Amino acid sequence: MRSSCRSLLFTLLPVLALMPTIQAGVAASKGDVGNPPQSKTLDPGWPREITRNGVRLVYYQPQVDEWKNLRELRARLAFVLTPSNGKPVVGVEEVRGQTHTDLERRTVFIDNIEIVHVRFPSVSGAEEAKLQDLLKSTFPGKPITVSLDRLIAGVQAGQADTKTVAIKTDPPQIFVSTEPAILLAIQGVPVLAPIKGLELKFVLNSNWDLFLAPAESRYYLLAGENWLTTESLSGSWTIPDRLPSDLKKLPNGENWDHVRKAAAAGVSKSSKAPKVFYADQPAELIVFAGDPVYKKIAETQLQYATNTDSWVFTDSADGQIYYLVAGRWFRASQLQGPWTYAGNDLPADFQKIPRGDDLDEVLASVPGTPEAEDAVLLAQIPTTAVVKRADAEAQAKVTYNGVPKFESIAGTTLSYATNADADVIRVEDIYYLCLNAVWFSSSSPTGPWTVVSAVPEVIYTIPPSSPIYHVTYVKVEGSTPEEVTCSYTAGYSGAYIAGAAAGAALVWGTGYYYPPYIYPGPVPVYRPYYATYGVAAAYYPYSGTYAIGGYAYGPYASAGRAAWYNPQTGAYGRAYTSQYPYGGRTSAWGYNPSTDTAWTTNQGHGYYSQWGTSTVTRGGETYQAGHVVTNYGGTAVAKGPNNVYAGHDGNVYKKDDNGNWSKWENGGWQPVNSQGTLSSQNKENGRRNANAGTNNQGTLGGTNHASSNDQANRASQGKRAQNRQSQAGNGRAKTAADTKGGESSDITNSLDREASARQRGSQNINLQQKYQQKELRRSQGSSTARQSRGSGQRARRRD
Repeated sequence: MRSSCRSLLFTLLPVLALMPTIQAGVAASKGDVGNPPQSKTLDPGWPREITRNGVRLVYYQPQVDEWKNLRELRARLAFVLTPSNGKPVVGVEEVRGQTHTDLERRTVFIDNIEIVHVRFPSVSGAEEAKLQDLLKSTFPGKPITVSLDRLIAGVQAGQADTKTVAIKTDPPQIFVSTEPAILLAIQGVPVLAPIKGLELKFVLNSNWDLFLAPAESRYYLLAGENWLTTESLSGSWTIPDRLPSDLKKLPNGENWDHVRKAAAAGVSKSSKAPKVFYADQPAELIVFAGDPVYKKIAETQLQYATNTDSWVFTDSADGQIYYLVAGRWFRASQLQGPWTYAGNDLPADFQKIPRGDDLDEVLASVPGTPEAEDAVLLAQIPTTAVVKRADAEAQAKVTYNGVPKFESIAGTTLSYATNADADVIRVEDIYYLCLNAVWFSSSSPTGPWTVVSAVPEVIYTIPPSSPIYHVTYVKVEGSTPEEVTCSYTAGYSGAYIAGAAAGAALVWGTGYYYPPYIYPGPVPVYRPYYATYGVAAAYYPYSGTYAIGGYAYGPYASAGRAAWYNPQTGAYGRAYTSQYPYGGRTSAWGYNPSTDTAWTTNQGHGYYSQWGTSTVTRGGETYQAGHVVTNYGGTAVAKGPNNVYAGHDGNVYKKDDNGNWSKWENGGWQPVNSQGTLSSQNKENGRRNANAGTNNQGTLGGTNHASSNDQANRASQGKRAQNRQSQAGNGRAKTAADTKGGESSDITNSLDREASARQRGSQNINLQQKYQQKELRRSQGSSTARQSRGSGQRARRRD
């Protein structure tokens, strides 16, 4: 679902609300850590300037040579050093440092920075040694922060050890409608729960507000502002003549206010009721406003549907229809199907889809595009925190419904708890618990639990067919007697990398269907697992996350995961929630019939902040649940374009507005092969970029030239994976003699790619910031409660 998901990105289940079970939303709130204070500066822009003891240093954006395990960075920086009362000297320095990524703020904090090598191309001997010492005393002694978007754009393809998943690619059931319609999804049989003081019951595992009137043996469904009724969920739905009186008696303050209000308004016979498609297993729905209307995409043989919120394309070359859902492409000769998986051989024209408007959102799901590479890389970046053992162990506990029951995990010697409210795995005679991205162990399935310093490798052999596969994305990075450093990547939140490493793409869910756990009784317990389909999952490159939910998928898009249960007391509850890979907010209510007690809660949480102790100070810098708070000293943004680069040959290069390169030599800038080493294509691209350039200041500061239309660079960017070669540690590999008579095309081509990456990083920052600002304005201008429940503002595209 296109625009509706977009309007819900920061308000409705961006990661399916698949957080490990939080005890009815109550116990977890006791130890919550508040949001850390904002850093004084994040990425102020490039180049940056330091003045210390009369010495002025201007250093340019780092160029990545290697980002080892996405934790250790090796990079080159071009700089201009001006001694006190001296002339400016240009140089190159190679550095390495440890990285800490803040996915929420999209920044990378680099500390433990070490200067590996310094070179001044036009200076040698004693003078060079003196300048090297001056640089080392002037270069920032404190950590620095760079934009995650800039860094990702500059990382060379194939550096990360990409972990792909053997996802299940069978298509779900796909419904198509040319009139208003909704998808009513109920996993398995309806799970009915009581409502205090009423005969009316509600269906826990429905993605819409669905009730059963026992006396009538009839269901009542609230779809937006419309009431519908039926005797059989798979039968026909009609507008009721009247509503059960119990609907007007629903408890106050328990998240039923909107239902009670709709019941008080009564039934409107004049309204057009939506068509209801019912599914008891994951399914998808495509809704068109009338017959499909397609619009041609320039310079391709593709067309896309303009009167639907789903991504639907046609290709005149093969006559097929293509549908993007949950990051996967399916094709069919007609909308009614049958559908087959198409992600492994998508037509080449999909890589030619132009940037602009919101059509380019699909590029992150087209294998081989720079956008897809960025999404894959982002999914592998860990969120890391230091957790204090004693506090985590004091709060860790698991609840079972009855006696603990374990089921074998296919293809392994392991088994997992089927009736627990957390992920418990049995390895021989030891039990391992993964709770809020922290690993524990115990000799008993019920604890007490001890934070572990290492996880058995056999756990990481759990296959995607298992409902607890996501725990394989949680690692133990290191430990001390008092603390343990933990991390997780996107797979723990439900997003996985599929396909071959060279043409991988990020998808939502494994594609496997995991039947929910249901514990019968007067107050049933219902726990669904991760779902791939039926939740309208869509990836948004400007936020770097999947958004879940949408108009046709109901206010509880991930049927049940927006509901919270407390098996300890037999209580049930329902919630609306805002979730992110790094945390979220939840408002919930519940009722325990055994004690006749109702409860409500409002809480904020994250995987690590649940413990309330994931903050530790080291070396004067504070790390808190993946966030970094620090004082960056006197670094400022230097005025001037960010157009100076450190070459792999140890020389410094500058690109002018016409796309021509110059090299710093003999104390000045000398043209590089003005007679043609740079191809006419590259020069023309440079001219177009200069003409389309804009000053990228605003919150970033500085003067970063960014093209508003970089289609001219698209071919070289699209081939980044094939063209880029890792050059780590080659700063001294070549000398001036190697390039006598002119620079090699390898150097200039490498510089062109780095310039293109720098430009694209700036563009991505601007787009991402505009996107967040737009979402913030939208959320501030709408009803928070109703938008959180999933109705949202549905602004259909019409081109």
